[in-house]
Amino acid sequence: MPLVLRKILIICVLSAAVGASATNLMDRGLDWCAMKYVNQINQRYLDNAFGKALSGFLILSGLKSGLAVIEGSEVGVGFSLELGDVVQPLYDYVDIAWRAALTGGTIIALMQLALAGLDVFDHWVLAIVLFLYALNYALHWYKPDPGKLHRQLQPMLRFGSMLCIALYLLLPLAVTCTAALSKHITQPILEKTHKELKKISEDLAPETLNRRFFGEEVSPDTSIFDLKKRLKNLRQNTRILMSYLKVITEKMASLTLKLIAAYAFDCLVFPLFFGLILTTMIKSGVGYFFGLARPQ
Repeated sequence: MPLVLRKILIICVLSAAVGASATNLMDRGLDWCAMKYVNQINQRYLDNAFGKALSGFLILSGLKSGLAVIEGSEVGVGFSLELGDVVQPLYDYVDIAWRAALTGGTIIALMQLALAGLDVFDHWVLAIVLFLYALNYALHWYKPDPGKLHRQLQPMLRFGSMLCIALYLLLPLAVTCTAALSKHITQPILEKTHKELKKISEDLAPETLNRRFFGEEVSPDTSIFDLKKRLKNLRQNTRILMSYLKVITEKMASLTLKLIAAYAFDCLVFPLFFGLILTTMIKSGVGYFFGLARPQ
């Protein structure tokens, strides 16, 4: 094929690619190249992760409400004990876990919006970059010697290529890799943590505590000996309740640390780790394509 016809063919192909990108036909073609499968995996993972974050948030919200009621209560016979003195450390741990669940759910929701936003403008970015490639090739054909405009287009083409690869590959694949790793590491931890939090929430419900530790009622016809015995049992149950709350506090501290670690890995560590790896690979590939030296 003559050189002129080949150059014309390349420009025509690039122009057609610009039109296909602007009309979203290019994205449909990429969907057939496994990108649709990747997007489905990401959507399922983010929906599932957001549902779990919301479930944990609701459990912790109910637990906070129950502890707020217990915190203002007083128990004791022969002495007065405000449960708030014992419950306060437990309430602090629950509040930290509640904030972690809120932050994790918010970040996951932002990731959902970010991936949804890619479908809106990624094809326009690709169309602009392909247009710049067509313009650069036409200028190079018309004037082989690099001119000022030709030199200005080079950094724009490098940046545009990086941006397109990031939008079409880096972000979706980072979430996909995170989903694969999270399935085996953090999701089992979150599921177990939520089950234990739900059990603690049920055990610390005010009516449950009252029925378990102070369920005996004193009737008017109770003898003085039975009354003394019940009062003694009440004081003993109060001490047991204090010890029980301390044990729950230690358990809640462990669950809070696990919850924070799981959300940190799902929302920050895994995406940034895979994003860094993919970014390095993409930069190396783009640099090799443009013939750049490593220091540049």
